[in-house]
Amino acid sequence: MNRRQFALGTVFSGLAGAVWSVVQAADKPKAKAAEETCIKNCTECAASCKECSLCCKEDKPECSRMCLTCHHMCMTCAKLCEAGSPLHEEACKLCEQVCIACAKSCRECGKDCCKKCAEVCDKCAAACKACRA
Repeated sequence: MNRRQFALGTVFSGLAGAVWSVVQAADKPKAKAAEETCIKNCTECAASCKECSLCCKEDKPECSRMCLTCHHMCMTCAKLCEAGSPLHEEACKLCEQVCIACAKSCRECGKDCCKKCAEVCDKCAAACKACRA
């Protein structure tokens, strides 16, 4: 390799690094927005699941337990995202799965409170998925 090839290689290498830095910087606002949306949806889902858990406690205890599980998972996920925890992506993955299971349970239950809860869980699951992307 001669000096000219070395110099060009060095320039292109530096340019590639600069482009990569710009791409990463451009993705940070998107990631931040996804995290904020996730936190908002997790907080709303936790509240809805808590309400649904109380609504179903007497006559649909299995639905109540699932909603309470989802409530706790959503609160945990929101707190880890807010704190910028390195585990927040794993929490989002689990939260997505729990929300999907809770939505299914609520649809099977069929009570009015459960219909609303299922919709909120679906929205939260989608936000958690987007936060991990």
